[in-house]
Amino acid sequence: MTTFSEIISLVSLRKDQTDESAFTLFELLVVCALISVMLVVAAPTLRNNLLTNPLKASSRQVIGIIKGIREQAVREQQAYFIHFDFSENSIWVEKDAKNELDEPEKEEKVILLLPEPARFLDVWTTSEGKKERDQTTLWISKQGYMDQTMVHLGNDGDEVMSLLFSPFLGPVRISDSYVNLD
Repeated sequence: MTTFSEIISLVSLRKDQTDESAFTLFELLVVCALISVMLVVAAPTLRNNLLTNPLKASSRQVIGIIKGIREQAVREQQAYFIHFDFSENSIWVEKDAKNELDEPEKEEKVILLLPEPARFLDVWTTSEGKKERDQTTLWISKQGYMDQTMVHLGNDGDEVMSLLFSPFLGPVRISDSYVNLD
């Protein structure tokens, strides 16, 4: 039988043999505090650049509308027109009525007004070339095809976004500079 003093000596030996490679609570708190400070400093910059930049937000909206209408044309087997108005800085969509067999329905036009500093600079298509005044129209076939199209958006700070749409349902190429395809 073991005595009480032997048990205490065994416990003290085990304490000396424990692994000392774990983090202390203080070290974990310091790391969490440093991460919090970095997030507080970086979050406003990220928010301003990614979420509230009107030029980038406008380019995402234009891409979304054009891709959405192309997909809708395929789904409904219906051709569409996408109109760009340079004086109003707007884009709207309507069905191609000549391809409808039934009487055309009265429907609301999808309208996007670009936020104030962002504006359409020009729209270039393979069939019509560069248009930078008044209005221009893109035709989307019922298969979702369209002319190769380059949309240029700009703002007052001389920033430019170029959006290149392929004739088929491929990805949109985006550039942070003016890309000329003439």
